[in-house]
Amino acid sequence: MYLTNERENNEHTYTIPPHRFGIYIEGTRTRNVALLGDIFHEKIEMTGWMGPDFISGGSELFLSVIEANEIAPDYSAEILNEGSADKIAWGTITEENLLGMSFENHFHMIQIDDGTWRIISKLFRHF
Repeated sequence: MYLTNERENNEHTYTIPPHRFGIYIEGTRTRNVALLGDIFHEKIEMTGWMGPDFISGGSELFLSVIEANEIAPDYSAEILNEGSADKIAWGTITEENLLGMSFENHFHMIQIDDGTWRIISKLFRHF
């Protein structure tokens, strides 16, 4: 599931990240905290707004909320964009009916030394 692909770019070969954003959506939809924990870098920063409340921290709060709450059957998510360059990648996902709310999430990923990709930051807003 966590394979890397390579693409030639004139002078060098670089790795394209596997579809981590789809894995994030599936892990959230199924409440698979182990899967979600595997795609997050140990130093991830999750920062954003839930209504008037500013939230900032690691993945622990997000994972505990996902684990403790049911995900609605009509939860949906859409990858709006994604891109990569060398050992970095980015993407935007919208989610509807996650814990009764909708979110816009902006993600950044890095490729670590062993060649795998991890989400290093999540910037979000509730709407």
